[in-house]
Amino acid sequence: MSRDLRQLPKAHLHIHLEGAMRFATLAELVARYRMTPPPDTRGQHFDNFGGFVATYFAACDCIQSRDDLARLIMEVALDAAEQGVWWIELAFDGDRYSIMRGDQPAPLFASPEETWRFALQAAQQAGRATGVGIGFVSAVDRTQGTDAALARAQLTRQLSDAGDDVFALNTRHYQGEHAAIVAFGLHGNEEGFPPEPFAQSFHLATHESTLISTPHAGEIAPFPGGGAASVEGAITALGARRIAHGVLAASDPELVARLAREQVCLDVCPSSNLLLNVYPNVAEHPLPRLIEAGVPCSLASDDPLLFGPDLVDEFELCRHEMKLDDRCLADLARNSFQFSGAPLALKRAGIEAVDEWLRAMP
Repeated sequence: MSRDLRQLPKAHLHIHLEGAMRFATLAELVARYRMTPPPDTRGQHFDNFGGFVATYFAACDCIQSRDDLARLIMEVALDAAEQGVWWIELAFDGDRYSIMRGDQPAPLFASPEETWRFALQAAQQAGRATGVGIGFVSAVDRTQGTDAALARAQLTRQLSDAGDDVFALNTRHYQGEHAAIVAFGLHGNEEGFPPEPFAQSFHLATHESTLISTPHAGEIAPFPGGGAASVEGAITALGARRIAHGVLAASDPELVARLAREQVCLDVCPSSNLLLNVYPNVAEHPLPRLIEAGVPCSLASDDPLLFGPDLVDEFELCRHEMKLDDRCLADLARNSFQFSGAPLALKRAGIEAVDEWLRAMP
């Protein structure tokens, strides 16, 4: 018998809000709004971003009412609770819903600020209903350029105190009473969009702030200026304390040593890496080597709508295919709390509960 991974307390630090939509919800909304159904990309392999972005953007485009957005946030929280998640950090681009999209007569919200305030309120309600604490990563699309990133950084800094650290003790863990933006991120296709030009926006958002710098880097197959160089740039130029993916750092021993020395956490999504052909098979995935080198890592699912596996599936993959033992899996769960933007009390309670899980007989 093995310890139940669904009962392992964990935080989920690398997941995109629309990419976590239930496939059944996507199908329902696409039919309601008479949209062209996107392909079901779950379990498929891709050589680049182009293979799955149609499904991701369909998930964004089918959010055509405020109720749709609130429903999405609630369902993601419900799914997180079912997977043993105590805290989730949702990457979200509020700008998307304050511009004209498709045939809509008007934007869903009058401004990005209004979008964010609605999302925070909806997350607060979802947290109360599910007991899952919710933080947001204000995720900048790197392909939109540095001016857009600066504008987002300024707004994110203004809104970062829209939530606070008031969490009510529940019988089992902490129930979120307030949602907050806890991190500033950078996502989208890395190729042609290195981290260094975004240094000013990250400084504006995170300098002398509680916001965590969490850019994507080292995610897709190497290209000039990508791979390990992208990870190093994210640390040096953007002050990254966590990196979404970052697995291609494994090709540079000096960079791996730096990640370990400076305790920069990699939020690793093994299934995403495999389905994007960053690595040809599980045996070649560097997660076990990164852990052995002392690099702090957490597990995440990235976009379960697009790739299929949820967070528990990722833990199962690490247990059965990477052969990581329960002590190592517990370390991954501890890291997810320790390196999160969750309130200190929630972090402590989560780490204590992970220890209890490990002490339990399998």
